[in-house]
Amino acid sequence: MQSDRSDRTKNNAARRGTFKLLTDYIFRDKALLTRASLLLVLATAADVAGPILGKIFIDDYLMLRNFDQQALIILLLLYLISQVAAAWLRYQQTMRFTEMALNAVQDIRQRVFVHVLKLPMAYFDHARTGQLVSRITNDTEAIKDLYVQFLSVVMGNLILLIGIMVAMALLDLQLMLASMLLIPSVAGVIYLYEKFSGPAVQHARHLRSEINAGVSESIAGMSVIQASNQQQRFTQQFDEVNEDYYRARMRSIKVSAILLRPAIDLLSISVLVAIIWMFGLQVTAGVAEVGVLYAFLSYLGRFTEPLAEVTQRFNLYQQAMVAGERVYSLINETEQEYRDTPAHVSQGAIKVDNLQFAYQENKPVLHGLNFSIQPGELYAIVGHTGSGKSTLLSLLLNFYTPNAGTIRVDNQPLDQFSHDNLRGGIGLIPQEPFIIAGSLHDNIDMGHGLPDDAIQKAAEQAHLMDTIRQLPDGLNTALGERGMRLSTGQRQQLVIARALAASPKILLLDEATANVDSETEQVIQRALNELRGQVTMVVIAHRLSTIHHADQILVLSHGEIVERGNHPELMAQPEGLYRSMYQLQQQAQRLEM
Repeated sequence: MQSDRSDRTKNNAARRGTFKLLTDYIFRDKALLTRASLLLVLATAADVAGPILGKIFIDDYLMLRNFDQQALIILLLLYLISQVAAAWLRYQQTMRFTEMALNAVQDIRQRVFVHVLKLPMAYFDHARTGQLVSRITNDTEAIKDLYVQFLSVVMGNLILLIGIMVAMALLDLQLMLASMLLIPSVAGVIYLYEKFSGPAVQHARHLRSEINAGVSESIAGMSVIQASNQQQRFTQQFDEVNEDYYRARMRSIKVSAILLRPAIDLLSISVLVAIIWMFGLQVTAGVAEVGVLYAFLSYLGRFTEPLAEVTQRFNLYQQAMVAGERVYSLINETEQEYRDTPAHVSQGAIKVDNLQFAYQENKPVLHGLNFSIQPGELYAIVGHTGSGKSTLLSLLLNFYTPNAGTIRVDNQPLDQFSHDNLRGGIGLIPQEPFIIAGSLHDNIDMGHGLPDDAIQKAAEQAHLMDTIRQLPDGLNTALGERGMRLSTGQRQQLVIARALAASPKILLLDEATANVDSETEQVIQRALNELRGQVTMVVIAHRLSTIHHADQILVLSHGEIVERGNHPELMAQPEGLYRSMYQLQQQAQRLEM
């Protein structure tokens, strides 16, 4: 019971937050909103004037057989002008609302993307790429419909209804009151529609994200899917989600088909019958005017159409609100926090004291790690899979917050550094190189605006210049998606150049040579050896032969440092873990030869 109340409170808070998110953009550009509203009022006035002019023509001229040519021409011109003005003014107000919508969506989409880039790495441990893409693209696009299709239509039709009711009241108050019976009836239809369609729309949008996530995942792993002959299984999974999405959409469509247009048409016909009956009573009493009936029938057609449009647009409103809730929940995810302090990485010293960390409570990954690295030293981290090597690297990058203990860089706590100072002082060379679909220059620079000599120096340090000279446009060569024009080793050299271009004081390498051939490994190794003493390096190594020259080697096992020392010292331990790992790798290499 208490849990349900808590869930309702959270849902209500989310709805209020979503509503505020969406309405803030309505009133942000008040000048544009004022222009759009003024155009709307003028368009309504021109639209409403038509039937009144028709009523004047019928009662004052046609019924009295008064065919004053000059007066009729003026009446006709006024009618034509009112209709042309109404069309032009509606076009202008539609453009203003569209401009408002596109501005809002552009800002929301930019805001969401910038926010996603600032989320902590812990968020991406459970987030799915396809769902994030769906929120940034599809959901923000659905919000646009709230402004263009819903807001402009609802505002326009509400003003039109007010104008029509005023005109009806001026013509015949009794008939106007009969026509107004439609309004509470339509309000009831809208309430029922919102109640029954809301859950179906929300479920459908969730399944749409699942479809996007599944497609994205399948395309990214296509080689593995085909190599392991898993096409049938992935097809079946996609079919199940797609079928669920179809059923959810059909539920919302059935509700729309029953409660929207058919219900409104039935109500409008009922009101039409009531008006004709009341007019018949007026005819028998001798107080009716044919022009009034014409005007009322004309207004009634225009009266019911806005109500029908408003109810139909509630489908878009439902989708926009659900999409808004998804965007709002993403925007409210806590960003990675950085201090705004002048602390910066000047030397590259690292000190770790009693470091403890767990991704999940009661499942520790690291237990009380302690070590110190002096500026310019090379430290290697080795251990079996799952020993905590990559987790330690993520903590050094401040991707996660330790559960206990401290990490200090140049005697400053890691969490005291600003984002720019920390990222400028620590470079990362990951195991899987990330290449953007730009030029080689763009991939090294990564938007920092570095001078050409700094780019070239970084390429030389990474021994990438031979590759660059062979490319048709040198540094300006477009690499294509994921850098497909380069080999795996060349992509790794490019990532090294990128890391060095920012002149970091600390360089973290996550098995940087694990996926390259022996020849490329030697090139990369030579590039790193030349940096020895200039940059503090922390290397996670799978191939132990690449780190035998390290100043210190830390051997991790189940999140603990079980051995430490340089290569000769560790090899001197007869029962040591490092020694057994090294000997196993040497035997494997001999067997391969």
